[in-house]
Amino acid sequence: MSNFNFIETKKQTMVENYRLMVASISPRPIAFVGTRNNFGQDNLAPFSFFNGFGANPPIVGFSPALSGRTGKPKDTLVNIIETKEFTISVVSHSIANQMSLSSCEFLSDVDEFEKSGLTKEKSKLIKPCGVSESPVIFECKLIDIIELGGKPGSGNLILGEILAFHIKDTIIDEDGSIDEKSMNLIGRMGYGNYADAAKSMFTITKPKHIGVGFDAIPNKIKESRYLYGNQLAKLASVKEVPIDANLKNDSDEKSLFIECAKRLDSDDIDNAWQIVFQIIRNE
Repeated sequence: MSNFNFIETKKQTMVENYRLMVASISPRPIAFVGTRNNFGQDNLAPFSFFNGFGANPPIVGFSPALSGRTGKPKDTLVNIIETKEFTISVVSHSIANQMSLSSCEFLSDVDEFEKSGLTKEKSKLIKPCGVSESPVIFECKLIDIIELGGKPGSGNLILGEILAFHIKDTIIDEDGSIDEKSMNLIGRMGYGNYADAAKSMFTITKPKHIGVGFDAIPNKIKESRYLYGNQLAKLASVKEVPIDANLKNDSDEKSLFIECAKRLDSDDIDNAWQIVFQIIRNE
């Protein structure tokens, strides 16, 4: 029997679907989008339906939804339709509350930079400004806008090409690599929740070879209650199953499984496999 709740989207309201989406597509990067209309008025607003979509050319996309109440487009969308330009500033923990403040539904002639107390960083190639307090800013030109429904709450996928990066000196190394922890970015989650990327950051070393896969792990090991998916994946990531060194260990099976788990958690995968062999021999 399945342990999932099955929910059909067409049997729910837009708001109910939205709440499930933002809680489960999480955490999401935040595009802090700067635009300027044809009258020279600046606008700044955050969007968490945002990501990158290729590097040649460098493409980013975000989706401002039509108002859930009125069905009208937001100022960001209107301005980009007019001018075909925008900036995206990434959001660090230090400006999180100012970013949230800028998301208020101010009138279209109100400058959210001023309301949120953020500084305008002039662009080099386009007219809209970025956020000077942000560690990284993209200058972008519009590639396409894809309407996704045309109803209240419907998205409008804006695709843009990055023309230039602005990267703070304090976060970039001599080789051009960004120090991700020092950026201290945040991610949007559901409801009023956010994730602190620096605190939750961890590293996975991707194999440079094709792993042997789960099917190479003995069933007794895969079906045990002592090892979890992440640990088993480390066993499955080796290029080939190691040779059994026929080591002897008088520990009971539970102790061997616990020791195997510890080895895997510390990335001592070869020795974890040797413990696997010991467990199998004890059958």
